[in-house]
Amino acid sequence: MAGGKAPAIFGMAFETISGIVLKYTNYRDNDRILSLLTRDRGLVSVTARACRKQNSALAAVCEPCCYGEFVVYGRGTVLYVSNATLLESFYPIREDYDKFASAMQIAHMTQMLAYNRLSIEDLFTLCYHALTFIAYGEQNPIDIELCFAVKLLKLAGYEPTLTNCVSCGKDLRRKTDIYFSKAQGGAMCDYCGAGCRSVSALSLEAIRRMLLLPLPDMGKVRLPERVRNELDTVIYDYAEYVFEQTIKLRGR
Repeated sequence: MAGGKAPAIFGMAFETISGIVLKYTNYRDNDRILSLLTRDRGLVSVTARACRKQNSALAAVCEPCCYGEFVVYGRGTVLYVSNATLLESFYPIREDYDKFASAMQIAHMTQMLAYNRLSIEDLFTLCYHALTFIAYGEQNPIDIELCFAVKLLKLAGYEPTLTNCVSCGKDLRRKTDIYFSKAQGGAMCDYCGAGCRSVSALSLEAIRRMLLLPLPDMGKVRLPERVRNELDTVIYDYAEYVFEQTIKLRGR
């Protein structure tokens, strides 16, 4: 019944939609307004009444990063949740601070960039895979977060140039002095990159491999600490430049 029509009751048309809760806003005493990422409709805002009451049947599915099936009905321009079924809680995310922080970063990026004419189905699939590996994987969640960010840049059409100087075209694969220009969109040689951020060849290779990695293999990403720290700066600086907005939620 996901994505279909539910029976009308007393003149109200009910519809069933499936989505990942990216964000919520507490409203009144016990309500929440949920921002759902759906596979076919993009971002959908729904109001879950009384979901914050003790023993509410809606409580479990109205948490961030939960994937659920929502039966909704409209009043004016507002969609209200009649009932909901939890499809995937990604519960380990809520048991570990680092997992939760990376999951919230992914949800934040998804929420902000869902309006950027991306393929909604591809964005949904990318978000779902990333949350799965953060919740149930054993690697550092920041590795999955960074892989998500790299793939999101590619999905948005901002895949960086990595093996050749983005300015002069020089082959950089055997070079040690390499720079990265967020304005030019990629790696630069030591001559063209004067004044830009230095970046290691190992970090550029990590980006290249993450770009090529199929989504079901995202769990294989294991970054050395030095590379992780470097990419945590390079990737977010580049993303914030091209998207012209603050992307990173927290300092590390």
